[in-house]
Amino acid sequence: MKEGRKVAVVDVGSNSIKLLVARQGEAPGSVETIFVETIETRISAGISRTIPSLSETAIRAGAASIAELVRMAREYEPETIRIVATSAVRDAVNGDEFIESVRNATGLTIRILSGGEEASLIGRGLSVDPQVAGVRDFFQVDIGGGSLELIRFRHRGIERALSLQLGAVRMTERFVRDRESAIDEATVQELSAHVRGEIERSGFDFEPTDEPLIATGGAFSVTRAVLAAEREKPIEAYSALLGREEFSRLRKLLCALPLHERMAVPHLPAARADVMPAALITIEALLDRARRDAVTHSFYNLRYGVAAECLAAPAAG
Repeated sequence: MKEGRKVAVVDVGSNSIKLLVARQGEAPGSVETIFVETIETRISAGISRTIPSLSETAIRAGAASIAELVRMAREYEPETIRIVATSAVRDAVNGDEFIESVRNATGLTIRILSGGEEASLIGRGLSVDPQVAGVRDFFQVDIGGGSLELIRFRHRGIERALSLQLGAVRMTERFVRDRESAIDEATVQELSAHVRGEIERSGFDFEPTDEPLIATGGAFSVTRAVLAAEREKPIEAYSALLGREEFSRLRKLLCALPLHERMAVPHLPAARADVMPAALITIEALLDRARRDAVTHSFYNLRYGVAAECLAAPAAG
């Protein structure tokens, strides 16, 4: 059988920069993974400031990480390499400097996604996940460093997509006053109330509650990986159905630890140890607002949506 078209996607997130090399699958519209890689590079420090901007250090580190991932991608000879950036670059007043730095390092231009485009492409990525292939009506949530995406699917089409500024880095910068120390209950309650209030004010409707909530993004992947490590299992062998009690237990554990001890938790990336408590608090508040006891985790997120978009376009040349 002829090998399907290959594309590469570099997703420039607030906490990490990720590469997906993929090809067309056998089924129409499907996406088959060839290679994935992640470099933990936080470019979003200062994202919660009144005038958010990227530091010179973040710009240099981000451009270097992207250049390395593009180098890896080119080894697979994809017909297209697409670089997309989300909340951190979108909101920064000096985002153009970052775009120029990446262009100089790679010869490629970043596509800055709007909040609506980001949410829609995350939804498109989930639509190629075989585990939800038979589900027609569901909700999706994706938590990144800068934003929280909420998406409602009806008949497998996106009915509403919403992006809220409730990402883990943003919430940590706003509410966690001492990142080196354990996080007290007053901070937990303050952050939680803010998340619930913002979701309520958005008017996003999670009814009916019997429809599943599908979760994508780094916070959910890390949660599943840490829970799997506790049972000495690889992440893929741990159930994709993650209960609210599991999130709550992990949140209480991490909040009780100072940062240097959090960094030693197995399968919790050291670069995420400071923001993971805020992510878990956000997830708990979201589940409360959505009146759900669990979410189903999927690995198929933004990168897969961009890859599906590229593969749906006419072949180059």
